[in-house]
Amino acid sequence: MIEVLDLTKVYGSTRAVSGLSFHAEPGQVTGFLGPNGAGKSTTMRVILGLHAPTSGRALINGVAKRDLRHPMREVGAMLDATEVQGGRSAFDHLQALAHAGGLSSRRVVHVLEEVGLTGAARKRIAGFSQGMRQRLGIAAALLGDPGVLILDEPVNGLDPDGIRRLRALLRSLAAEGRTVLLSSHLMTEISLTADKLVIISHGRLIEDTTVAQLQARFVGDVLVRSPHATRLAGVLEAAGATVRRDTAAETIPRSAAPSAGEEELLVTGLSAAAIGDAALASGCAVHELTPRRASLEESFLELTR
Repeated sequence: MIEVLDLTKVYGSTRAVSGLSFHAEPGQVTGFLGPNGAGKSTTMRVILGLHAPTSGRALINGVAKRDLRHPMREVGAMLDATEVQGGRSAFDHLQALAHAGGLSSRRVVHVLEEVGLTGAARKRIAGFSQGMRQRLGIAAALLGDPGVLILDEPVNGLDPDGIRRLRALLRSLAAEGRTVLLSSHLMTEISLTADKLVIISHGRLIEDTTVAQLQARFVGDVLVRSPHATRLAGVLEAAGATVRRDTAAETIPRSAAPSAGEEELLVTGLSAAAIGDAALASGCAVHELTPRRASLEESFLELTR
């Protein structure tokens, strides 16, 4: 597992991380989130022994990275997929890493297939697209078949198929009992992949939770479709709700498009049951009443505001 214990990292007069503590446990994908400059990359670099902590500790399987007996077999990481020698082929790049870690060529062939780069194995990296470089970086992280995996923005540049493959791969690795720490700004992808969320801001922990628990804390709105929308809006506002009309139909999940004469309202501050009761008491017909849970993106923005 990964343990970050009261970690502080200071660069000159800049405090990048301040008293940060969290765990990333086996069998889970842990989403590591925060605004730009929150300290995510610094934290991952300290975990991997690339930067020394000012105080506190960052441990992998109970020890610092430098004290791991077989580091490539215990932890794999991708922080920057561009840091490769462009003159080499993908196979030769991974072969050099495998040789340094005492790994066989069979493992190189396996990880190239796992990330979908078999057809480009003998091509020079200099000609790779960003997405292909991302796949190569992920292959390098997987090379030692490690129990701990740390990835920083791994879906950057990937096409939809690459994103789907990576999501399935990370979920399968966690299901095998491995520890996966995943940093990304793509909230939709995190919501589909992560079991747990660690959210930081200004170098400090602000939330250690799950996707479902976070979303449950931030109430979404209720979509109401009614032929008496104007009258119903007045009734709901009098009851303390905030009501707005939203004509951007493509942004609202619904079971059917509005019929002629119907209008749609987005209501916050009242539950769906309370809205239904108010509509009944006022004699307003309601054709749809759909509670909408806050998205992970909405919850994250509210939390880090």
